[in-house]
Amino acid sequence: MPAETYIAKTIENAPDAIASHVRWKITLLLAARMREPLSERATRSIQHPEECAIRKWLLSEHTLHLRGTPEYLAAVDQHTAFHQQMLAIANLINAGDYDQAERLLNSPEHFENPSVALANAIMALDRTPAGKPGPKK
Repeated sequence: MPAETYIAKTIENAPDAIASHVRWKITLLLAARMREPLSERATRSIQHPEECAIRKWLLSEHTLHLRGTPEYLAAVDQHTAFHQQMLAIANLINAGDYDQAERLLNSPEHFENPSVALANAIMALDRTPAGKPGPKK
């Protein structure tokens, strides 16, 4: 896919993170259906979760008030697990096995369940009592 196809947006809150997460499924599905490899940038972001916009948000000042909460730790863990699943799919796409990549994208155990688990973990951050920063003084 052309490098400009995937553009990471700056994430400031849980809804932004969910939107970014949904864009990943679209990016992977388009690559599989269009039978085109992923861009170098998208592949690198999948291979290196620390470079992903969601991980950057999880480590940013936007979530500083959540550090140490069970919800935060779950979101970090789910993000890592999701990247493992995305990497398997990205490798198939980049190897030209588009049909198998699409099967995994539509598979509950290989993509849907980890995807939903990450989305739920992100939204749990928004519902955490520490999730809403207090008013600025």
